[in-house]
Amino acid sequence: MEETLKLSRIDYIGLLILTLVNLLLKIPITAQGFFAFTYDQGRDLLKVAQIVFEHQPTLIGPTSGLQGIFYGPWWYYFLSPILFFSKGNPQGVANFFGLLAVLTVIFLFFLLRKVTGSSILAFSLALIASMSSSWMLGPTLIWNTSLTPVLLIAFFYVILRISNKPSYSLFFFMGIIAFLIMDSELPFGLMLSLNVLISLLLFRKIFYKKHFLLTFLGMAAILSPRIIFDIKHNFLISKSIASYIIHPINYGQEVPIINRLYNRLDLYWEIFSQAFTKNNKIFALALIIAIGVLILIISRDKRSWHLLKNDFFLRYLLVILAFSLVFFTIFKDIVWNYYLIGLPILFIVILSKIFLYAYSIKELKIPISILILILVVLNFNSGLISPFKISWLGDGGTYRNQKMVMDYIASQNPQNYTFYAYSPAIFDYPFDYLVYWYNRRGLLENPKKNQNIMYLVIREESSKKYHKGGWYGDKTRDKTVVLTRKEFPGDLVVEKHQFTN
Repeated sequence: MEETLKLSRIDYIGLLILTLVNLLLKIPITAQGFFAFTYDQGRDLLKVAQIVFEHQPTLIGPTSGLQGIFYGPWWYYFLSPILFFSKGNPQGVANFFGLLAVLTVIFLFFLLRKVTGSSILAFSLALIASMSSSWMLGPTLIWNTSLTPVLLIAFFYVILRISNKPSYSLFFFMGIIAFLIMDSELPFGLMLSLNVLISLLLFRKIFYKKHFLLTFLGMAAILSPRIIFDIKHNFLISKSIASYIIHPINYGQEVPIINRLYNRLDLYWEIFSQAFTKNNKIFALALIIAIGVLILIISRDKRSWHLLKNDFFLRYLLVILAFSLVFFTIFKDIVWNYYLIGLPILFIVILSKIFLYAYSIKELKIPISILILILVVLNFNSGLISPFKISWLGDGGTYRNQKMVMDYIASQNPQNYTFYAYSPAIFDYPFDYLVYWYNRRGLLENPKKNQNIMYLVIREESSKKYHKGGWYGDKTRDKTVVLTRKEFPGDLVVEKHQFTN
């Protein structure tokens, strides 16, 4: 494989098409405010605002969902310059992630081009990824998990470089990227990091070198802020990890391992179908069968089979795939699909290798071309026809609707008021951040406790489940009169209350 990637005129044309397709599919929706602004986004932007505007650095990141166990701070520091240059505007942050989604597919094209050496194959598969119904191939969410695909692409590129010409810097970056992936999505990153260690045994010729010591150093560099935090806080994280290992918490119903295997296989099948066959599991099964037939035909061609069997990179990818299935089958708790956000990238790179070896067989050139064309047509995204047309108005967790609420309250220029917003997550970090941001811009006075005037933001208002009792009754204490009431898209309602005594 050539060390330096040289692009042809066809590559540049392909890149132009991919860029336009991704810009049309990723940017318009996000740029119009139709992006999720929920618990995670509000919590993270509040913390990053403390770092950027209040000059309060941190050694840890968000909670992992397990008490006392935290992500690293790298996600917050990644967001910091973005929030700074957007002047705290969530819309500016979302626009950046829309652009990152575009770049993710472009970087995927470069990886596929490097892996296959084929301009047409790399372009076709990247085009499928661009139009795919799988959000995992180019996520636009303001979420640490959204970094996993682009980090995984970088990880695969480093592995390719190591297999060609190992260096200390490449091994160092392998450790850094593996642990950064763990900081973007813990279950998938933990699986990948364990796979890095297993590689020492399975691929001794490639990895069993003194260079690997730099991999541990890269891992330690990512862990270092948490190590410092742990030492300063009486080993809180270490004790929490030990407690979890000794007494693991299972949030779902534990099932026999064979049932978990069936469940994981079905989940892998579902993610595969989202990536390549527009959520159609039957078509996905047909594609899997077609891949099996291709491998069988390749095995009968001595030259192609010899190249496939001795392809280190393909074997490495297959080991990750197999190990991930074993890892998540052993994992006793619920496996949410976003735990496996790296799978579509893994699938598409493996598929590129199989198509490459099949295409080298003369009799398969036309069938492979037809199969790829079918996949491109099947994944055609109708959003390309009218990319700026939005028919869905969003829900209570959509930024556009929340901003309309804040604009309305700010327009009334309230003073000496109390503000409450209901959130299914109990803590309403999104509105907390929006109040902070509006106040910072001088558009809204900060709310205070126990004031005569009170604004209530009611989510899922049509259900009436928060009225006259629970949250609503607790805030009003049944001693208020409603002065104004205004409805907003997303089933949001703002009520202005005044206490009667």
